[in-house]
Amino acid sequence: MSHQGIPEHPERALVRRAIEQKLHDVPVATNPLAISLNMRILDAQDGRVRIGYRPPEGFTQGNGVVQGGIISAMLDFAMVFAAFSKVPVDATVATVSQTTNYFRPAFLGELVVEAELEKVGRTLINARASLFDMEKAVLASATAPIAVITPRR
Repeated sequence: MSHQGIPEHPERALVRRAIEQKLHDVPVATNPLAISLNMRILDAQDGRVRIGYRPPEGFTQGNGVVQGGIISAMLDFAMVFAAFSKVPVDATVATVSQTTNYFRPAFLGELVVEAELEKVGRTLINARASLFDMEKAVLASATAPIAVITPRR
């Protein structure tokens, strides 16, 4: 619970716990899409996260490649989790827009997104992320401004 009686966002709480307790490979069960993607916090620090995914076959196109919108969602999740590492306990965040660049196809298996914050302001955070396969090839990247939403005082 936050200081104003507003409940802490569960994803913020999970990221902060991973940072403070130096936890690794933490399953993310805060929403249905995260569960479906088998999302895990592999590592978290203030302003930076590594997130693992193992998307199921249902998220692929007919040729076995992970669908681009799912890739974009994985990048977004990681940037938002990095942002949650830096916002106040009573705040939430929302992606304002996202630019995603696709470099190579992503196939089923373990995928990792590394996200970091470029600039943290009181009301806006700029983030970037890259998606890698297990051979550490960069498959896609994204940037996004993320709004910091706090309750009115």
